[in-house]
Amino acid sequence: MNRVYKTYQYLLLGALALAWGCRKDVEDFRPYTPTQEDLAQLFLKAPDNSTHTVFPLGGSIPDTTLTTASGVRVFLADTEHLFADDAGTPVPCSTCPSLKVEVTTVLSKGDLAARGLPTTAVAGGQMLESVGVVRVQANCAGKNLNLLPNRYLKVQMPAPEVKSNMNVYAGTFDDTDKFTGWEASGSSVYWADWPLPGGGLQTGYELIVPALGWSNCARPIIEQTSSFCVTLPGQFSALNTRVFLVFDNIRTVAELQGTDDSSEFCFSGAPLGYPVKIVAVSKTGGQFWLANKFTEIGSNVQLSVAPQPQSEGDILAFIKGL
Repeated sequence: MNRVYKTYQYLLLGALALAWGCRKDVEDFRPYTPTQEDLAQLFLKAPDNSTHTVFPLGGSIPDTTLTTASGVRVFLADTEHLFADDAGTPVPCSTCPSLKVEVTTVLSKGDLAARGLPTTAVAGGQMLESVGVVRVQANCAGKNLNLLPNRYLKVQMPAPEVKSNMNVYAGTFDDTDKFTGWEASGSSVYWADWPLPGGGLQTGYELIVPALGWSNCARPIIEQTSSFCVTLPGQFSALNTRVFLVFDNIRTVAELQGTDDSSEFCFSGAPLGYPVKIVAVSKTGGQFWLANKFTEIGSNVQLSVAPQPQSEGDILAFIKGL
């Protein structure tokens, strides 16, 4: 009886060992639920409603100037020969009784980050110094319109001072409508002055915009560049965090890239010598987090940053104040 019992024990232990050896390792454990969608909703709340203006128009339109609350002006000229539908067929404004033109302005670093429009050129990832970004959209009876070939819009953008070497950059997007960077359009930017309604002159830039959509009045930052990396505590990754470099004295924003299984975020083309804020916004569970650290871009930077718990309202106020 004892011999039978021992034999049974050996068989049982052997079966357990075999089963354990065949068990598949679990390597996909994630301690936190992805919250990028929650962060996207948070950032969408940052831009003020006044940055988006809808101009309802209709029928035959004379040459018209559309002026936003921020003072950006969009000129519509020769409107019978300005727009086309998606098939390329001309759409005279006189044939469209429900024409609508929408103008969105992005004139702060906080709005650039909030709208997912970092000032990075497509070619080589070069950083841009932006004066401001504008998007012009038009539709007739709910159908999107484009500019006819060889037509353009004139856009005036106020600025406290004017600088040289500004160009018009067009926003580019991938097949999922994700922003991929700014591409030089080859169009010109001029210094300009125009009269204000209450008297006096406004100084700024006049852009020749060759297509509807996002346009950026900017110039390249021509400096030697290096990689810039930030490491956060282990619970933060690309699943639940966005990290930015917000330049101190110019309207320039870079977004650092991370991965789902790492707490390191990097940007490869940081121009040397510029003072910046490292801004990290996260959400884990029901808690929002914010990091805000001042530094200067040096060669091959590797910095550790520790986000602190913040309320949603405090983070929104911080983004709006950038």
